[in-house]
Amino acid sequence: MNILLTLDGVLSSESGEPIRAGVILYYALNNAHRVTIMTNRKEDDAKQWLQNHGIINYDDLVDCSCALEGEELKKRQFLLTRSKAPLEMFVDADPSMCAWAFETQNVTALLFSHPGYVRVENRPDAPSKVRKWSDIEESVNRVNNAKAKEFARPKEQDFWAEPGV
Repeated sequence: MNILLTLDGVLSSESGEPIRAGVILYYALNNAHRVTIMTNRKEDDAKQWLQNHGIINYDDLVDCSCALEGEELKKRQFLLTRSKAPLEMFVDADPSMCAWAFETQNVTALLFSHPGYVRVENRPDAPSKVRKWSDIEESVNRVNNAKAKEFARPKEQDFWAEPGV
């Protein structure tokens, strides 16, 4: 079986520390299957992190070098890996990416969701109103631009004239 597993969020936390349950899952899968690891890091950085944390004998590593402007990196890595060999399972910590792999690519998706490391917006118990910082910035910028355009309009000349003149 060919398995694609994400380094970021499954094996490594955002702070760079290893996620023990993810490492255990990796070794359980790697014991009898072909495992490719994908990451948003550069190849040298990823290889060093994997070696420093005892994650060895992986079959392939897909780094960020395959990125193209305008395409989502994870989806591109997924499709690139799938073009090299049939892919039977995908393991990731991002629910939307797992849903994409399952629904549009017909690949079994395993959502890895560790309560101590999962991002707040991906938690099943997250408040429904949690917004990404980039969404908040975009909203504030949109309001500021609208206000700037409103105040940049020329004032009507009749406004200052006295009534009846």
